[in-house]
Amino acid sequence: MSRSLRIAREALATMAGNRLRFFMMIAAIFIGVASLTVVICISQGTRQRAMMLVSRHGLDTLMIRPGTGKKTGAPGGDRSIVSLSLDDAHAIEASVRNVLRVAPVQNQRLVEVKYADKSSASNVFGVTPDWAKVRSFGASEGDFISAEDLLLSNRVCLLGRTVKKTLFGSDNPIGQTIRIRSVPFTVKGVLVEKGASASGTDRDDRIIIPLSTAAKRLFAQTYLNQIVVQAQDVLVVHETAKDIQTLLRERHELRSGAVDDFSIREPKELADMASGTSATLTALLLAMAGISLLVGGVIIMNIMLISVSERTTEIGIRRAVGARKRDITGQMLGECLTITLIGGLLGVLFGTSVTTALSFAGITASKVGWLPFAISALGCGVIAVAFGLYPARKAASIDPIDALQS
Repeated sequence: MSRSLRIAREALATMAGNRLRFFMMIAAIFIGVASLTVVICISQGTRQRAMMLVSRHGLDTLMIRPGTGKKTGAPGGDRSIVSLSLDDAHAIEASVRNVLRVAPVQNQRLVEVKYADKSSASNVFGVTPDWAKVRSFGASEGDFISAEDLLLSNRVCLLGRTVKKTLFGSDNPIGQTIRIRSVPFTVKGVLVEKGASASGTDRDDRIIIPLSTAAKRLFAQTYLNQIVVQAQDVLVVHETAKDIQTLLRERHELRSGAVDDFSIREPKELADMASGTSATLTALLLAMAGISLLVGGVIIMNIMLISVSERTTEIGIRRAVGARKRDITGQMLGECLTITLIGGLLGVLFGTSVTTALSFAGITASKVGWLPFAISALGCGVIAVAFGLYPARKAASIDPIDALQS
């Protein structure tokens, strides 16, 4: 029998003699490791979900909006709000290198939409056919906006899943006529389901119409609310953004030192923002879990000190028959490591079960992998040495003669 296995069996036999103490030591580590496991699984799941939402936006796309970034939103008389035009979009497509597609957009939020006796307040987007490719947001049923629809300013639309469910329930909406601000539109298709955006808004609560129709028949405006640019090479997206900035500044006749009257959001900014938020949350939760493990280690050290004082005679006999100080130290550390590993294993299993259940219930995102097991094993080892070394040395320093006389 190996020495490690013998120490483990002796540790279990010793703890079996005092089940309450054994339970308290296991519970001390169990709570800390379970908390740590939940934090790791949720943080990994949250980061994965955040990055997935960012990737839906497209890591090869640039979002250009009117205004400085601090002053965007509802249309107004300020030039900083109405600074993007269709000519700007055409110029970007024609003049900037590494541009694959350009999708100019007009949109307004909470526009009144009616069908029969049902109504909704939805987001309406005026787009071109390329928008479906740039945003990976085509039709799952029916057809998308065509070049002919754009040329003739046809009153056709596509519904997001949320709008379809609100107005039509389970019925087929294609071919039906809805009214957007009292203007009749024929439903041409249903958009693919997208779910929530990185900011938590419902991306399925929208209606798509031809950009020319939006400009002439619905919104009565010539400026754009956004221009979405798809790059050919993802690796030089930042350089492409700089080229677009230079072009737009020239077109808008902005003097050197003047603030841009537009803002360009790069996919890296979205990824960094999502990653940063996830990292902050993870750090906070890890600090809480670390405190739980620290408290568990202190509890184990105190219980081991009590155990050493109660096992003075046993330790004295072992020293008297030839056990060295390092043998006693090794035995005590082995007992501490055995207890922490048992508590750690139970904590990991419980923590992964909890996060799996939460993820299945849709309460939070989680990702179960090898990392919680590895970190928990390492944490248990550190706790066993850090908090078990002092009781072990105290046990090893007991004088055998004094121990046998006590």
